[in-house]
Amino acid sequence: MLHKEATSMCDHFLLPNSEFGYQLHVSAALNIGPGARAQVLHREEDSFNYFAKPRPNIILATMRAISDFRADKGATLVEPGSHTWPDDRIAEPHEITSAEMPGGSLFFWHGGTLHGGGANTSLNWRYGVILTYSLGWLRQEENQYLNVPKHVLEALSPKQKSIAGFDMYRALGFYDPRIE
Repeated sequence: MLHKEATSMCDHFLLPNSEFGYQLHVSAALNIGPGARAQVLHREEDSFNYFAKPRPNIILATMRAISDFRADKGATLVEPGSHTWPDDRIAEPHEITSAEMPGGSLFFWHGGTLHGGGANTSLNWRYGVILTYSLGWLRQEENQYLNVPKHVLEALSPKQKSIAGFDMYRALGFYDPRIE
């Protein structure tokens, strides 16, 4: 979650919209097996529909390819530039591209970009890890602070705790660390 390129991209795209910083929004392993259908295209920031489209940069998404991402293995489908579209703009099939990349690669996209897992027509599994980051004043999609066991939390650095959402933003996320 503190990968140098990821934090650099978050600094560039998210910090201008948040005096507090940014936090981990989602962390998940995403596996697409043989025969899986394509996922419906969606935006990571669809939960924040009170902002008109195109929305400001409020989420930055990353996908780490654990295995090779190929079109036939369900590589992430992406609609480049869709983060700038008005609400009534629909993606045309010929505009959608497959984010093919070798294992170990890291793919970034704006939270407003239409994307989704592709269909897997191969006989192999596709493995990836998605980490998305949101502005520090937004509600996280996943409650990282409820998912991290206390013994793991105690081993995290202050920066890791901050990115995971363990810091308060003014009165938002208030807690008293002295109370167990």
